[in-house]
Amino acid sequence: LPKLIETLQQVAKEDPTIQIEINEDTGEHLISGQGELHLEVITQRIERNQGIPVNTGEPIVVFRESPQSESREVEGRSPNNHNRFYITVEQLGDDIVESIKLGDVSMDMPELERREELMEQGMEKDTAQNVEHIHGTNAFIDDTKGIQHLNETMELVIEGLEEALDDGPLAAEPVEGALVRLHDARLHEDAIHRGPAQVIPAVRQAVHNALVDADIKLLEPIQQVRIDVPPEHMGAASGEIQGRRGRIDDMYQEGDLQVVEGIAPVDEMIGFSSDIRSATEGRASWNTENAGFRVMADNLQPETITEIRERKGMKTELPEAIDYF
Repeated sequence: LPKLIETLQQVAKEDPTIQIEINEDTGEHLISGQGELHLEVITQRIERNQGIPVNTGEPIVVFRESPQSESREVEGRSPNNHNRFYITVEQLGDDIVESIKLGDVSMDMPELERREELMEQGMEKDTAQNVEHIHGTNAFIDDTKGIQHLNETMELVIEGLEEALDDGPLAAEPVEGALVRLHDARLHEDAIHRGPAQVIPAVRQAVHNALVDADIKLLEPIQQVRIDVPPEHMGAASGEIQGRRGRIDDMYQEGDLQVVEGIAPVDEMIGFSSDIRSATEGRASWNTENAGFRVMADNLQPETITEIRERKGMKTELPEAIDYF
């Protein structure tokens, strides 16, 4: 085991796109990479260079959850009923999400600079002025005015918000592209009655209920696929993409080879490397590139959500309010 840990640390150092975690419940080492082929190469390298036999399980694809509309104002109450938070959720514009991903917008930059960048990407001035926190690709806006005790409670509010966004209401997958607004709050004057056990669950509940009211849906990761193949195998190669809920975007000739370009969901690309080899008699070369996330088709959402919930040991029944699939 020490040799395995040392090897994994070395692998992570050599390849910064690899992430390694230990699941404390099962004792398994979880290697995260950019796709099935990437993980295949890494495990082969560990076996070949270090002589450590590696038993791998089926790759797990990580999804995202994202609101599709604007919610009504939702109330979150603390367990003791003495604290209330009024929250709405709406979509954060794609340009703003992209700016956050690229690091052009963050809470580490000067406030004025951040506000100008957000306005440039399409956020309204009043909203940009009230950004209280950015978590992942989500923004938290404090639209309240002069509420007593809110300043000293804000840290707990943000903790509840982060918990809700890390584990979305559909399948406890991370939430992406949500703009969460705090409109109002009622807080107990005694600090004992507005501690972590009261504030965090109230905010978490309000954010989750607002996300559901904003028609939250699963986003699936997709990859750009390029296959270079001899002309006689072009049909088989394009069939491999189309048969995986993929889309062919372009086909053209380059030298003696035909190039097929398209996109396909990462979940459907598991097993692609062996299938494309069989379909083209080993004469295809291909590469894949991350192409972000897209909303999964409605007819596939319930089954996928149930599968993820089962895998995570959650109840398979969705909250009643989720009735829009």
